[in-house]
Amino acid sequence: MVYSPEMVALLQQLRARIFAEFGTKIRLADPNLLTSLGDLGKRSRDPFTRKTVVEIMALGGIPFQLEAKTTSSQEDITERHTTEVTYRGTKVFREKELPSHSQVSSERQQSRQMYRGQVVYK
Repeated sequence: MVYSPEMVALLQQLRARIFAEFGTKIRLADPNLLTSLGDLGKRSRDPFTRKTVVEIMALGGIPFQLEAKTTSSQEDITERHTTEVTYRGTKVFREKELPSHSQVSSERQQSRQMYRGQVVYK
């Protein structure tokens, strides 16, 4: 396929982002570039990448549409009491375990500490 200068400029912008997120290199000589790019665009979590893939597909004349993210996944995250932590530039979701009432009261009564492999109550 012959790429327009606008498409080449957008593909150049995506090269580093796609390699960082998926470990896949973008090669203009690849005959299946646009189909693989569409698959990667649907799986990407980066909004710039998703937007740029939609623009590239529109310039290539390929009908392409991203799935709308459902709010149920956002609700599931809040129901599980997760926290978002950035670790080495990547966002990681960690689940918090809510302590039950019996665990809280027992911790208040006795606090335990480890000393040389033995449990010490204070």
